[in-house]
Amino acid sequence: MKICAIDFETANRSMASVCAVGISVMEEGALTDNYYSLIRPEKDLGPFSPMNIAVHGIRPADVRDAPDFRTVYQQMKPFFEDALVCAHNARFDMACLKAACRHNGIPVPQLRFFDTVELSRKVFPHLEHHRLNDMCDYLHVELDHHNALSDSTGCLMIVMNVMNLAGIYEPEELLEACRTRIVTL
Repeated sequence: MKICAIDFETANRSMASVCAVGISVMEEGALTDNYYSLIRPEKDLGPFSPMNIAVHGIRPADVRDAPDFRTVYQQMKPFFEDALVCAHNARFDMACLKAACRHNGIPVPQLRFFDTVELSRKVFPHLEHHRLNDMCDYLHVELDHHNALSDSTGCLMIVMNVMNLAGIYEPEELLEACRTRIVTL
């Protein structure tokens, strides 16, 4: 089964203000594809927040000529087909996807997803923190934190490490063994 990891960055506190997306795909235990795009948020969503810029480094000038969400969504959609989706702190990324779709009049996709934070907490309960950068440090995974593509790849590397640790390579079987929920968007 294909696993598709997704990560969004936002321009401000609005979940619909997505300004970057990274998608990484794993099939048969190997990274097989990825996608990255800056996204030009709609003007009615407000300006970039200095706090958000400090986190991800994306500025209004960086997205001036970027495609809008509608265009990017058409490119993203095929990655979700026949995939189990994941994200690190999936509540945030799924809320971004849902809000951006709704804001743009796009039907919210019916995705099955799981959260790699939950997976990390179940498999590595001895760790003090389970943030993406902490997990990648622990697992010796290179990460350019808050670059959406690097974050999505880091998310998949957590899954791959857990698969190797458990010796279970079928995603749904792995999640069941690790008591990690699959949720529908």
